[in-house]
Amino acid sequence: MSNLTGYVDVFYGCGEITPRPEGIAKKWYFLKAGAGNTTPAAALPFGAMSVAPYSGGYPTGYGNHLVNTFARPSKFEEGSGFIGFSHLHQSGTGAIGYYYNYAVVTPRYDSSPFRRLPQNESGSPGYYFCRLEDIECELTVSQFVAFHRYSFGSNGGFVTVDFLNNGLNIPGFESKKATDLRINQVSSDTVTACAVIEGICIFFALRCTGKINVSDTEVKITGFGRECLIKLSISFKSCEKALSYINSEETSFDFVRKKASEKWERAFSHFIIETGDETVKRKFYSNLYHSLVKPCDWSGDGFIDFDGTDSFVTDFATLWDIYKNQLPLLFLSYGDISRKICDTLFGLCEKLGEIPNAFGLSDRYNLHSSQARCLGDYALMSAYHSGILTDGEKVINCVYKDITAPSKSEYIKTGKCVCNTWTLDMQDCCMNAAIIARKTGNKYLEEKFIFLYDNTADIYDEKGLLTADSEYYEGTRFNYSFRPMVDMKKRISRCGGEENYVALLDDFFGYDKEDVDLPTDPKDSKTVYNNYNLGRFEGFNNESDTEAPLSYIYAGRHDRTCEIIRAGMSSMFTTGRGAIPGNNDSGALSSYYVLATVGFFPVAGQDLCLLGSPFIDKAEITLSNGKRLSVFVSGNSEKNIYVKSVLFNAKSVENFTLRLSDLMKGGELIFEMTDSIPAS
Repeated sequence: MSNLTGYVDVFYGCGEITPRPEGIAKKWYFLKAGAGNTTPAAALPFGAMSVAPYSGGYPTGYGNHLVNTFARPSKFEEGSGFIGFSHLHQSGTGAIGYYYNYAVVTPRYDSSPFRRLPQNESGSPGYYFCRLEDIECELTVSQFVAFHRYSFGSNGGFVTVDFLNNGLNIPGFESKKATDLRINQVSSDTVTACAVIEGICIFFALRCTGKINVSDTEVKITGFGRECLIKLSISFKSCEKALSYINSEETSFDFVRKKASEKWERAFSHFIIETGDETVKRKFYSNLYHSLVKPCDWSGDGFIDFDGTDSFVTDFATLWDIYKNQLPLLFLSYGDISRKICDTLFGLCEKLGEIPNAFGLSDRYNLHSSQARCLGDYALMSAYHSGILTDGEKVINCVYKDITAPSKSEYIKTGKCVCNTWTLDMQDCCMNAAIIARKTGNKYLEEKFIFLYDNTADIYDEKGLLTADSEYYEGTRFNYSFRPMVDMKKRISRCGGEENYVALLDDFFGYDKEDVDLPTDPKDSKTVYNNYNLGRFEGFNNESDTEAPLSYIYAGRHDRTCEIIRAGMSSMFTTGRGAIPGNNDSGALSSYYVLATVGFFPVAGQDLCLLGSPFIDKAEITLSNGKRLSVFVSGNSEKNIYVKSVLFNAKSVENFTLRLSDLMKGGELIFEMTDSIPAS
């Protein structure tokens, strides 16, 4: 039996980044912070619950980072010590405005300091361990219940639970405490509690070995001898619902840990790779792990009731990032959660009148409305082309409702938005939707979408780059000028043809340009500003331009795509706590690595896959429809980065493109690699 969980480093990406750029990768600059912002939380694939050490550090509650937006993060010395263990965590995010970390559980003695340095930290998927003083601390989870086991080396220990905690605990960035807290002692070993946090009513239930003493704001557990076992659950429905989760989990800690590991093993088994490079294997499964932590499945327990479905998936903290790579990865291979994601997006559109850019445990649905447009629409259309959704009529009706929402009226009226990137979002969304409308035979909506597409304002300058008279979120006009569009022939002609388009891309990626000094000092804004003005690729430090390497394919320069992807995956993604080259953003960067490894990238919203430069020998992929896709890479090596030819089900693949709908039928995808640029 395979042991894929053994390749996973749960601490992967939780610390300061450690890239080792070589070759073309030395030409790129980092705009965003130099930390992956993941946590080693005990969690399940898409599990509702997570439990992790809590220091209060930015932005996940784990670690010693202060607030940071570029360069290496500043540290606060106290943050190396743990306050306790918290529940529910963001993964890979930056400044999203709310940070979870609820119900902090702290094992201690009367003499224990407020913060304690952990010893012997370790973990595996679904499990975490450390020592605080002489207390062994173990954490694991089921879908709705977190399990704690504390083994005290001395007598006199106790455990406290702070139900008021919310967010971070760093200088100058303390989050608001939970409000309207009520704690109810059900029995000597069981309590329930409820509080309002971020406008959402959260219900808790806790059961333990030992005796519970309740104050107005805290629970203290004593009388358990040397070992304390705790089960803690959360619901958005009621305390009774939270208590029912605990009542249904009358199982031992070790049994739950074993089941958690088995669930992760099944999730990883959707991608079985073969390679002689053990480092690639560790990187692959660690990245796959962090691609499957979010979003979280709270189906049957949502704080919004959707008509006709119990599906409720949340923690789309950065939808403007995950719609490109992470969601297409899920649609490719994880059907159950994908269908629930789609049900949730449909439900949000029906309830709110549009699909927000982010959806977490907060009633501030428009908190991130400035980032982009139509992201949920792209996700639904990707799901349609993947076969997750079969009702195209439902998809295009939802898309039309979203793009004609009042918040997007400027585009409907004028064909242009305040930000050029929003205009591109809207324009391409309309053509993608028109294509689906044509397939469903809905002539009325097809014409509506095409009219909006055709009436989009021209937002390119004389070179074919996006104009400078616009704001650009987390990047410059260069970072957004090379995204794959529906009509790439038209896009390239706007640049004066393929040769000019390639020249622009070469400038962007730094071919024949000077190396870039990556900023390390968080106070060094000058270096950041100078690099920003170079108009270069962000080096997989951020998601704004991760599609850009694939744009060479449209101009007949797949060799450049190969060079950039190979350089980025080998030198920007490393191993250990600094392995992810920037905010992972709920799995956005880690999923890019997974897709790059197997050699193909579904294009968001389109029935299209672009092929890259795989760096394994073989992959067996279980698709979301149950079919199998086998990827064979002939001549795989560090030197053989170029693709000489590709066969899909014994037929030659032209222009390094495949229909996603064809790929989802399964079969064999065979790459033949070479060390020299193939003749065109």
